[in-house]
Amino acid sequence: MIDPLLTLPEVEPDVFDGPPRVGTILPKTFGGHTMAQALAAACRTVDDVRAPVFAQGLFLSAGDTDGPTRYAVERVREGRSMDMRAVRAHQGHREIFRLTASFQSEGPGFTHEASMPNVAAPEDVPTLFDVMDRHSALDSDDWRREWSFLDLRYMEENLLEPSADQGRQQLWMRLPEVEGGEPWRSRCLVAYVSDLALLAASLVPHGVMLGAPDIPRATLTHSVHFHVDPAPGEWVFIDQRSEWAGGGRGLSHAAMYSRGGQRLATFVQDGLIRRRTAR
Repeated sequence: MIDPLLTLPEVEPDVFDGPPRVGTILPKTFGGHTMAQALAAACRTVDDVRAPVFAQGLFLSAGDTDGPTRYAVERVREGRSMDMRAVRAHQGHREIFRLTASFQSEGPGFTHEASMPNVAAPEDVPTLFDVMDRHSALDSDDWRREWSFLDLRYMEENLLEPSADQGRQQLWMRLPEVEGGEPWRSRCLVAYVSDLALLAASLVPHGVMLGAPDIPRATLTHSVHFHVDPAPGEWVFIDQRSEWAGGGRGLSHAAMYSRGGQRLATFVQDGLIRRRTAR
């Protein structure tokens, strides 16, 4: 499912068309879809020896799920050790998204990383959809159809006694295998799934799992720091936290680990979370 979305035809020099996701039931384009395609367009203009190490997206307008998106890449900098790209995404005459990304060749340097939390194995954790049936106001069947290509497990205990001042969600996710020989595709996959449920961590202190019909949600900014490529088809653990919400916005961050505990990526997201009021 992911591979066709990352295969963008080049229609002009440094300009690419991204296809919509066929069969989606979402009312607007999933943010991870737009971010992954914008990053894929940027990667097409950089030598494969330099992998994306950082990407930040600014969501300007909701994307239409029916039509393609055009991505125009600007070659901001080509340095001795790093490249930088900027991407603008348009649907028709409407700009919906901007991306900045940095690329770097792997090299020596200082290293450290925090340990992965001690959690149950994914086989011993209930599916996201079963937990939704018990705790969420959203339709789990819709989520099953939309995310059928992912095996998702959700740590239910974070919902049973939630903290009043910090939201936390912990998920296991089995990533689909990515076809194609380009090494950057696995990081575009990480960008795609990084958006899944992240903003909803800021709703957990308020007794809400993932969302509710009267709580519209919209991502404002989203960033991904890429550390290590995941193995094809492996389980990854995502530890999501939200330590602040206010003014109708929530701020969440997350760490992605391999099953063996290696830090793969770090995510940060800011978005709108507020109850719809009657007019």
